[in-house]
Amino acid sequence: MKPTWIIFLVVVALSSSSPAAENGAELWWPQFRGPNSSGLGAGKPPVHFGPDQNVQWKTPVGPGLSSPIIWAGRVFLTEVDQASQKLATLCIDRRTGNLLWRREVAAEKIEKVHRIGSPAAATPATDGERVCVYFGSYGLLCYDLDGNLKWERRLPLPENPYGATASPIIVGELLVFNHQGKDAYLLGVNRRDGQTVWRTDRSLFKYGWSTPVHSRHDGIDEIVVLGGDFEPNQRLMAYDLATGAERWWVAGLPPCGKSTPVIGGGMVFLAAPDIILEQSAEKRNPERAAQFYAKNKNSLMAVRPGSTGEVAQANIAWSDRKGVPGVPSPLYYNGRLFTFKDGGLVFCREADTGKLLYDERLGTLGYYYSSPVAADNRIYIASAEGVMTVIDAGAKLNVLATNKLDGAILATPALAGGNIYVRTESHLYAFGK
Repeated sequence: MKPTWIIFLVVVALSSSSPAAENGAELWWPQFRGPNSSGLGAGKPPVHFGPDQNVQWKTPVGPGLSSPIIWAGRVFLTEVDQASQKLATLCIDRRTGNLLWRREVAAEKIEKVHRIGSPAAATPATDGERVCVYFGSYGLLCYDLDGNLKWERRLPLPENPYGATASPIIVGELLVFNHQGKDAYLLGVNRRDGQTVWRTDRSLFKYGWSTPVHSRHDGIDEIVVLGGDFEPNQRLMAYDLATGAERWWVAGLPPCGKSTPVIGGGMVFLAAPDIILEQSAEKRNPERAAQFYAKNKNSLMAVRPGSTGEVAQANIAWSDRKGVPGVPSPLYYNGRLFTFKDGGLVFCREADTGKLLYDERLGTLGYYYSSPVAADNRIYIASAEGVMTVIDAGAKLNVLATNKLDGAILATPALAGGNIYVRTESHLYAFGK
């Protein structure tokens, strides 16, 4: 039985306007991929930028893969010092790039991660009053915007072969978190004190890497999470936000779901790839890799949410095996769905029907881990090689710019105040006119 006051607070908070949306205020970038993980920002970020072009500031940052988030005059991200086994949360002045504060915690043991991963991979989340961060090697931490620790929750190592990558989100009065590893669960805690409101078992998806997404359906606030494991028959799951109870699901998905679903047009869009080979194996034997991928059961899908239980086939608006990204999340924008794959491949579809409008090459090879973001009818997508490509968001491919930065890009950029904020392997950039 969940405390009724918690459920009441959740309902009240979600029925009220958010601080960022009131009175036409600035739209901030409060979590992974911005507002509700949509990847959609406001303003007019620059199209052309680089180390010597449209740079507002450039600030050194330590190792880490967390994406920057933004609220008012502050930018937050995390980093790790492997030598000292310390994990840090950084707050940077959005206008100047100066470091406002840095808070460290010492881990007893640093989690094992994939060679391109990081113990500082999860992106922070903020509600404009506090910033919450997660480190797989430590647990959950909550600071106010001036860096004062409000609460913390020590959690066991996730025992995840890729490392803990799912990011926490704040919805109403709850911080919701997808805990990965052998002890897998979805956790809802009070954002003010970190106390558990509910905990839901996810042992069938112990290696899930997906960040939760908030959705409102049939008058009920839900949390949608893509399942992931090395076993077949994974699921997209929807849970009641107030109680954590299972609501509905889509079954029969392939393993290794890494990306975050996206909500748009009354549907949930998901990209569920099958097992992906290591880069070294692909390069060593491209022909065998092609044969391997030809048998994969990749799934790109548009789902009309169900009520309870397994979603009926009639609720699957469309599905396809083509254009399924390995890591980047899909982007729903202006009635179209965009996906990006390794090698610089872009796929554009009508979101409601799945009709493929085009599939072409961007002209920028390499691997893609960063997710696309969009504003001002333009889409920004970064390769691991440090190239940020800007394309028009129309029904035909139109590459507007190819911007080369001076470091690898694996984190997802942030859009706010007409600027684009890009984390490379060694710096955080603010680009703007």
